[in-house]
Amino acid sequence: YQGLSKLHIYKQWYQRRVRGGMLKFAITLVAILLFGIIGMRTLLFPDFQQKVVPCSPKEGSDFIPADKNVLGRFQEAIKLQTISYSVHETNTTALNLLLSFIVENYPTIHSSPVVTLERFNLSSLYIVKGSDSSLKPVLLTGHIDVVPAEYDKWSFHPFSGTVDDGLIYGRGTLDNKNTVFGILEALEHYLSSGKQPKRDIYIVFGHDEEVMGLYGAKVVTAELKKRGVRFAFMMDEGCPVLKKGSFPGVNGPVGLICTAEKGFATMKLSIEHGGGHASAPPPNGGAITMLSNAIIALLNTPMPSLFGQGIEVSMFEHAAVSQSWFFRVLSSNLWLFSPILSFAMSLKDSTRAQIYTTFAFTKIEGGVKDNVLPNSASVTVNSRLLPGHTVDDVVAHVKKTIKNPEIKVEVIYSNEASAMSSTESEGYNAIHHTVKQIYPDAIVIPGLLIGGTDTKWYGELCDDVYRFVPSFLSSEDIKRFHGHDELITVKNFEQIVNFFHHFIENLERSFEAEFHDEL
Repeated sequence: YQGLSKLHIYKQWYQRRVRGGMLKFAITLVAILLFGIIGMRTLLFPDFQQKVVPCSPKEGSDFIPADKNVLGRFQEAIKLQTISYSVHETNTTALNLLLSFIVENYPTIHSSPVVTLERFNLSSLYIVKGSDSSLKPVLLTGHIDVVPAEYDKWSFHPFSGTVDDGLIYGRGTLDNKNTVFGILEALEHYLSSGKQPKRDIYIVFGHDEEVMGLYGAKVVTAELKKRGVRFAFMMDEGCPVLKKGSFPGVNGPVGLICTAEKGFATMKLSIEHGGGHASAPPPNGGAITMLSNAIIALLNTPMPSLFGQGIEVSMFEHAAVSQSWFFRVLSSNLWLFSPILSFAMSLKDSTRAQIYTTFAFTKIEGGVKDNVLPNSASVTVNSRLLPGHTVDDVVAHVKKTIKNPEIKVEVIYSNEASAMSSTESEGYNAIHHTVKQIYPDAIVIPGLLIGGTDTKWYGELCDDVYRFVPSFLSSEDIKRFHGHDELITVKNFEQIVNFFHHFIENLERSFEAEFHDEL
């Protein structure tokens, strides 16, 4: 009996060892397969970067130098205070002066038989007639209005156009007279050489983009829609070329072509609740406390991240081959490492906004006296919506999160997030190609614009809408938008002019989608 018992024990021990060995073997096999898949995807992942001959920085038809005439025209434009204060208040005198200045200083454009100019209020629509009417037209846009400036907080007067140590100071140097005058200089040069584009080029310079574009871009869009105009693609202001160190794992500049734009919803949260003397506050604290609890609840309960469902997938994949090996492994294998990259992006405000619908509390009202509990209180909330979230989704989330039926949620104005444009289209490839001509060391990737532009109106005129401005900026430079000491280098303005020069030339070419297959 004892011998049989020992034999049974040995048998069980042997079976456990066999099972354990099989489990280890299975785990090892899975690990080998997993690392093999990761390694193969990393090594064989497609390179989305175009190979381009760069622009030659020398005198000649291939290059437009920022000489004293080019620079002087830009400085004079900066001096005109084309400020938009509100939807119903713009500096019409300065806007009219700038429109006259443009006509006087770009004579070839305004006398060309292939160019027509129409005004819509104080916005301008130029149509450059192409030689082949079978081709769909292209739309380029910018805006001539600027935001106000606090003069005493600038190194130089914000409307002086001062050039100091290679820097041009002034409101509009980044947003968005750099685009407008980059296009004008490039088009004047192009037409002066006797050329005519193959396809029609529509150019719109809005006059009230900073205050929603209701009398500019909206009106132009309505007219073009009425005429039945459809564009192959359009390009408006948007993301820049970021300087070295701005994107994880990339040891060089990054050109961000924004293929979508976040929407927005400005809401008012208000509550009416019995007031009283401050010496005897109620247990719930009253209107201000109840509203404050709602604010804290929204801060602590974000809407779900949509990482993996939006532009960030293409953004990392287009950067993968150009990244250091650690990040290259992550970006080539988003099917496995998305949670890691999502977490990393959530740690920084600027990148967190790329993967979350955000809530910012911008104005609060309530209370009239130090020792009196107010009968009402309100807060204004500005939400920026990811593509994939709707205004209705945001309102539903707010109501569910604050859990207080006494708080009224009212949408003041809103605009849904845009659709995502293709990264394989003729338009995307044309912009990509031109970026590489001007910034040969840069990689080019798609991105999401977290601000707002006039594309919210123009977007209905075409399927592919791109938001890009060829400014060369660091994260610190971006803070100058609508801030103090807005400036651009003379060299970068020259690069912007030459970007548009090459872009117009490149519209002669056919840019087929170059990359379709993914592992």
